[in-house]
Amino acid sequence: MAERVRVPVALLRRASELLLDHLESVEGDALLVDKDYYWAIAPEQLYDAYTEPSTFTVGQLSECLENLEQIVEDPSRSTSFALVWLADLLRSAGHTVTR
Repeated sequence: MAERVRVPVALLRRASELLLDHLESVEGDALLVDKDYYWAIAPEQLYDAYTEPSTFTVGQLSECLENLEQIVEDPSRSTSFALVWLADLLRSAGHTVTR
């Protein structure tokens, strides 16, 4: 049986605030990411640590950014899947800014 991990939303919110505050103090109000495309792995393969992924697709950070801008413009477009776009951009920030 797969182990389940309880992730408190309040912890995610607080950690996000702290880490985004740190990012802003280091980079200012925006950061420049020098890569746009990235490898993406389907969720059923991404979370199966016992099987090597066999299928990859390509994601695009600028597309993630556009999707999030649309949600900010019209919050009724919010979906849980939008967290994936946010995560892709946050991962890129973490790889880009190393302080």
